[in-house]
Amino acid sequence: DCLLVPTDTPITFRATSPDVIHGFLIVGTNINTMLVPGYVANVRTRFSTPGEHLMPCHEFCGVGHEGMWARVKVIDKAEFTKLSAGKRRVSCAD
Repeated sequence: DCLLVPTDTPITFRATSPDVIHGFLIVGTNINTMLVPGYVANVRTRFSTPGEHLMPCHEFCGVGHEGMWARVKVIDKAEFTKLSAGKRRVSCAD
C-alpha cells in the first residue's frame, strides 16, 4: 500500500515480477522501469522534499491491473528517525 521513506537519504528500490512484465513508476520523479520475470530491477534515488507520490503499474499486466498501485510517502529525515526509533519497521499508518 505505502512505503515510508526519509528525505535526503539514499534509497534503493529492488523489485521483480514472478509472472508477467509490470511497470514500476513513481509519479513526479524520474523513476520509471520495467519489472521483468527472472530479473531484479535496482533503482537508486534520493528524495529531497517531503510529499506523497503515486506508484502505479503502468504496463498492462492482466486481470487486476487497475488495482496495482501504491504510494511512496516521503517525510523529513528527523521525523523518520524519531518515528523509527526502537522499531524494526515503520509504516504510513504509524
